[in-house]
Amino acid sequence: MKILKNILLVALLILTQIAYGQVSFSHSVGGAIYVAGEAASPGIVYSPRLNFMELGDEITLSIGTHIAGWLAIDQSEGSGGLALDVPIVTELNFGHAAHPDAESSFGGFLGAGYGISKIGAEDSFGSSYNDARGFVFNGGLRFGLKKGSFGTRVSYMLNTNEEYKNVIGLGVFLTL
Repeated sequence: MKILKNILLVALLILTQIAYGQVSFSHSVGGAIYVAGEAASPGIVYSPRLNFMELGDEITLSIGTHIAGWLAIDQSEGSGGLALDVPIVTELNFGHAAHPDAESSFGGFLGAGYGISKIGAEDSFGSSYNDARGFVFNGGLRFGLKKGSFGTRVSYMLNTNEEYKNVIGLGVFLTL
């Protein structure tokens, strides 16, 4: 019940900010690698976010995701791999790319949320699989380019699924 109250409070906060016109949309695309124990896989990442509150000239609060996927099948070798990472995070964005009108050449973000992650691979050396769900913490840096920005991201998922490992993600992206 407490989680539902918190979700409703955040939704009310977002709706209040939308009414005042502080909302903007940002997104990026990139690549990452996800590691959990012996399981590891690359992923193509799409990161949309809704900046719902401006806390300063170049500081925003946002809600979004860094959804990643990867599927590889090699029939001749009898191997394959899978990655799916879907976090929902609230982030504090600062400096470059905090919102579309930010002018700084350097910035970053810190965030927390909840997510799921599935990583699997099978080849002639054996198979490895990780099924995670839990709290996600992430952060990253953004650097200005002539058009857009380049960034790096680190994430850590505390797995609440006892049989499997925590997940570390390392990625790079371009803001669109």
